[in-house]
Amino acid sequence: MLDFLRAKHSRMLVWAIVILLMAGLAGFGVSQSGVLGAGTVASVGGTDIESDDYARAMDQEMRTLTQRIGRSLPMTEARQYGIDNIVLSRLVNDAALDEEARRLGVSVGDEVVAQQVMSVQAFRGPDGQFSRDAYTSALANIGLRPTQFEEQLRREAAREMIASAAQSAVATPTAEAALLLAYVGERRSFAWIELGADALTEPVPDPSDADAQAEYDAHPEAYTLPETRHITYAAITPAQLAPTIEVADADLQAMYDAAGDRFNTPERRLVDRIGFGTDEEAAAAKARLDAGEVTFDALGAERGLTAQDLDQGALPATRLSPEARAAVFGLAEPGIVGPVPTPLGPSLYRVNAILAGSVVPFEQAREELRTERARKLAADQIGQEASQVDDLLAGGASIEEIGAETNLETGTMTVTAQSTDGLAAEQPFRDAAMAGERGVETDLVQLADGGIATLRVDSIDPPTLQPLADVREQVNAAWRAAETERRLLALADGYADEIRGGLTLDALAQRLGAQPRTGGPVARSEQLPGTPPSFLADGFAAAQGAPVTAAAGAGAVVGVVTAVEPFDAAAPANRDLVANAQNQLRGAMAEDVLAIYTNAVRDAAGVTVNRSQMDAALSRFP
Repeated sequence: MLDFLRAKHSRMLVWAIVILLMAGLAGFGVSQSGVLGAGTVASVGGTDIESDDYARAMDQEMRTLTQRIGRSLPMTEARQYGIDNIVLSRLVNDAALDEEARRLGVSVGDEVVAQQVMSVQAFRGPDGQFSRDAYTSALANIGLRPTQFEEQLRREAAREMIASAAQSAVATPTAEAALLLAYVGERRSFAWIELGADALTEPVPDPSDADAQAEYDAHPEAYTLPETRHITYAAITPAQLAPTIEVADADLQAMYDAAGDRFNTPERRLVDRIGFGTDEEAAAAKARLDAGEVTFDALGAERGLTAQDLDQGALPATRLSPEARAAVFGLAEPGIVGPVPTPLGPSLYRVNAILAGSVVPFEQAREELRTERARKLAADQIGQEASQVDDLLAGGASIEEIGAETNLETGTMTVTAQSTDGLAAEQPFRDAAMAGERGVETDLVQLADGGIATLRVDSIDPPTLQPLADVREQVNAAWRAAETERRLLALADGYADEIRGGLTLDALAQRLGAQPRTGGPVARSEQLPGTPPSFLADGFAAAQGAPVTAAAGAGAVVGVVTAVEPFDAAAPANRDLVANAQNQLRGAMAEDVLAIYTNAVRDAAGVTVNRSQMDAALSRFP
């Protein structure tokens, strides 16, 4: 919905932000000097939307979009997205309320406008007081004169008065909120039995010729080969080029020395910690532990600590204070030490395990470092070579010529939209192959590992439905799976009829030699692990104790609703939720009321749009 329809208070803060943004971005987009030609872009009744106002609003919208997407948006692209019409619609709706305010004689006095102007931080001087010079300078940055700005504030205040009056009749929707919360807040529990293929009394046979034909005809997409493109490519990756690159031992040694813990992992200890307020508390707790009166975990629980609170992780000695380091790493085996003074207060530590350190010698790490360094140098070399390949492509060179004049290796392959092998595993390469024009070398494709490639589509095989005889085994398997599911669901439905007749789920499980699963309570928007979504959806439509069945992949489930927990709107824990639901519903209803009112005013006053003037205003944007 349009932004102004959401407003409940003055938009002076918005104006302040816009003014500061405009000052910081001055010089971008349309000129803010007010030189746009006179003209009316649209009118609502007797209220006009001037070309300058439309261009200014459009400029503000473009600046906002530029910040959001991180790049400048050309006007041609913005119009493709309908931004020009969105801005016009917003101004038309504002003008409709302006027209209504004029008709009703609604306005605010000069004192109200003056208070709003002087409240804007951007209009204050170095002494923190309102500055006329700062005021006119800030407005000039967005192409406004003080009289124009003050008139806009006056109109906005009048719109707020009309909007508040239109929305004031919207009552708090107590009953609607209660109905909504009763629906989304209800929770249910379930028990169910899973039925697999072994529940059938006889195995599902292969389909007859007629059944196979029916399966084949019903799902042609499953038996259709995708569009396949035969391509010739030229590519080079760091992994291909790296073996040809020499790396000095001195460089490898420097990498090894700078690797830190990568090849030299220090000893670590899995540690839990309990902190205390005083030394006496810590000493008393340690005495209880030593006497066997309490366990470390129970001691933590007494202090309101969970296992996650106690867990300090795998710590090297450098992560501990000197006192804690000496105590924790002084143990030869897991145990409890302390009290230990720490920056967080006296503490007891439990060492759960000792993780020995390890050192990978340079000679052992050499090949890994050499490969890493060579691939980095190869990626740099490929980056330099990319410009040469670009030049060759621009000059009309073929894949074969590029392979002959550069380090790129050539080859052929087939690619579909689903290919994941070799170069086709790279999405950019696959996209280029599927979008490439037959017989034309593509632009250079950048690969994720720093490699580059270009390709040419030589031929295209369109999607082809394979003959039934060629995919008969696949068709048979699909038919058997569907038939198995159908038979199991029919079996589940039969069991559901027995449950309706008085059979309990436990008795059914005992008869089948199955173990019922249980789950819940869950809300209808949640998931019930182990069941398909349809089971939960149907379960919320069933009464307590009623059976529920659903197909579940290659099987089926049959279960019952074991408990229904209605949402308790009177519970203290739900008070905020109830209030929020009422406020959100009232806000949505108020917005709808204002939208209906604004549309009625607009339609009654009549809207005229001058498209040529609109195009002229937008033509000044890049």
